[in-house]
Amino acid sequence: MIKRDKKLERKIARERIEILLEKALKDGNSLFARRYVELAMRISSKYRVRIPEKYRNTFCRKCFTPFTSKTSKIRLSRGVKVIECLNCGYVKRIPYKVKRLREVRSGGKN
Repeated sequence: MIKRDKKLERKIARERIEILLEKALKDGNSLFARRYVELAMRISSKYRVRIPEKYRNTFCRKCFTPFTSKTSKIRLSRGVKVIECLNCGYVKRIPYKVKRLREVRSGGKN
């Protein structure tokens, strides 16, 4: 029986995830784009590889639709970026004043 090279498997998985997510963002057809994101998520969970940080906030976690101007609504409110998926209604909130809050809570810079 041949021993599996897990590092190599994960490296290949990372590459394929990036390729699929790039295609999803470039593709105009929403059905193909959703399928690409779904496949990337499946590969990510199977090989226990994280989705690259630059892609984490680019698609809906509920319905896998890439966030574009047609499929999402973005609002800025009280230090939070709110992204709403127009396909399924999922709301994603991303804080953008994290550094400032940490400074205030800790009493200034160290």
